[in-house]
Amino acid sequence: MKSLFLASGFAGFALCAIAGLLAGRAPDVILRDAAIGCLAGALLVRWFWRVLLGGFQETLRVRRRAAEEAAAAAQQSTPPARNAPLQKSAPPPGAAAPNPASRTLPLASPKPATR
Repeated sequence: MKSLFLASGFAGFALCAIAGLLAGRAPDVILRDAAIGCLAGALLVRWFWRVLLGGFQETLRVRRRAAEEAAAAAQQSTPPARNAPLQKSAPPPGAAAPNPASRTLPLASPKPATR
């Protein structure tokens, strides 16, 4: 913003100074008009920049609100899954916890001898 403000002030100064020189005015009047042009150019671009940023912010707010509403509508319209996996309930208090070491695995049959 600072560099934009300075650049627009310089552009206003240069534009008014060149216009004054081409019109054949006195140097003191040229500098006065150029100083006023510098201020006017800087303030004009500052105002325009704020309007532009306000438009960007409003557009961003509208898009976010629309995305949130679309997500809420999609969430409400999806039915709950019918075959959702059931959660296992905790064993009743006092029940023995299963011992993973007590599981027996099936034994593999030995391969037949090959000749």
